Amino acid sequence: MNRTKYLITTRPIEDALSDCKLLIKRRIKTLASPSMRIVKIKFDFDDKYDAIFLTSRHASHIVEKLESRNIPIFCVGSATAKSARNYGATNLFVGNSDASLLAKNTKKELPKNANIFWPSNNKCPDKVYDILKSNCFNIDKKIVYKNSSIDNLDIKSLNLIKKKQISVVLFFSLRSAKMWIELINKSNLFKFLLSVNFVVINEEVSKYLKELKLINVSVSRRKRRASVLSLGIKVFNNLEISQ
Repeated sequence: MNRTKYLITTRPIEDALSDCKLLIKRRIKTLASPSMRIVKIKFDFDDKYDAIFLTSRHASHIVEKLESRNIPIFCVGSATAKSARNYGATNLFVGNSDASLLAKNTKKELPKNANIFWPSNNKCPDKVYDILKSNCFNIDKKIVYKNSSIDNLDIKSLNLIKKKQISVVLFFSLRSAKMWIELINKSNLFKFLLSVNFVVINEEVSKYLKELKLINVSVSRRKRRASVLSLGIKVFNNLEISQ
């Protein structure tokens, strides 16, 4: 007798539950199996900025520190914008989950030498940072939250993996993939992953999994949550049909 198969999403619990809500509407048996938790970090904040650049809803709590909630806030996507609104933001520019495109579009809204605060979980300059700098902006990127690994894999995921009832696992970043695999190894479950299909957000995550001999890996067309979910649905349904 064929057992019910599940798709796992590994984002932090609130994000994972949001994924599950969407996937369940598509009649996908889904389970939240977070690999990390979000921890807010204390930081110094001098309200001297001309705009805020938000690439994660987990950084949107900084809106509470703003003297004026009408300051322009550039949000990478609708979920981030919704969270910023919940903290009182009123002047939002909402992107389509493409941080690079959002960075380019700031030039249309802000004058040269504008001071932009970028709350994040790292201080590393990257492609998006370079785009903002090329627009002649002053960027202050600070860590306001961090991703902290959880101690153990949740019991339901553990049991379903042991019973070989997981057909698809979604990974949205290299760090979360590594954290989740660490939890798997801690529970001595790695051998059960060899037949599982993985849907990942970029080639970096794909390379990591294939180095672990996990070969059933599909990479989303775009580096976006929606793209990962869409491909995850497709892979899951194809597996169901082939059974």
